[in-house]
Amino acid sequence: MADILPATMEVETTLFEEGFSNKVYLIHWEQVSRFVLRIPYIDISAFYINRTEEMNTLKHAASIGLSPAVAWHDSDGSFACQFVSQPSLDWTVYHQDKDIPRIAQALIAAHSLPMGHHHYDVFEVIKHYLNGIQRYDVETPSLMAEYDYLTALLKQLKPPEIILPSVLCHNDLNPKNVLMDSDKLWLIDWEYCGVGDPLFDLAVVVKSHNLDARQTALLLRSYRSDLPKEKALNTIQEYVKAYGLREMAWLLLKHLVTPEDKLSLQYYYEFKATPALNPFYETKSSAENKVS
Repeated sequence: MADILPATMEVETTLFEEGFSNKVYLIHWEQVSRFVLRIPYIDISAFYINRTEEMNTLKHAASIGLSPAVAWHDSDGSFACQFVSQPSLDWTVYHQDKDIPRIAQALIAAHSLPMGHHHYDVFEVIKHYLNGIQRYDVETPSLMAEYDYLTALLKQLKPPEIILPSVLCHNDLNPKNVLMDSDKLWLIDWEYCGVGDPLFDLAVVVKSHNLDARQTALLLRSYRSDLPKEKALNTIQEYVKAYGLREMAWLLLKHLVTPEDKLSLQYYYEFKATPALNPFYETKSSAENKVS
């Protein structure tokens, strides 16, 4: 990184607390924030990540102003991007209607980026995560019960009808991966990018950005006005379930892969018990009614 750092003054780094699967630092000097440095430590094989695809996509996204410019990178997945002042969104974000077309335009731009060779089918990724969990030969009864729970949920899902051609997708556009203010919108963290169904990206936005039914319809219209509305909404709803299951499987696998990470299992149980996050959530009484 020497080429992008000053040789004549002290450089300071600040660790971002939001870096959950990687180490993320803010690099600054002369009291000015300059770069954001990402140093990966997540197992790319376990979590179905392709670093070549990620870096190629990030560079293409930066070239059209969709992501911050890349100042430096290495072959291991570390990179430094230009620091931008726009803040990431909060998990409790509530968008005004005027923001929805802006998000749709960012999705259109993302889905126009060159496609690589890394394909991403969320249902296959969930199976990959569950197989990874199983390979750890979980002996703790409570964790085995969670694996059984997730496996049972997967059996409830039915891959939706594909109504759009495959494109390059981000696959993880939760609020923390969108930097946005009234002037500018950036997409960051292309770690899980791959070729797949563009409506999965829309479903992640719908669920994680807390869009209501009216805003979901607005997002679809702003993205593609010619989409068959009922089919598209049904596809979105099925992908919302798949997204929730993927997140839970990811958290449980992360706990097993890196047992020193105490937060993953805590987040898993919180996610599972939160109706706004877990699309399969049932109250105790409703579950008992089903049994009876």
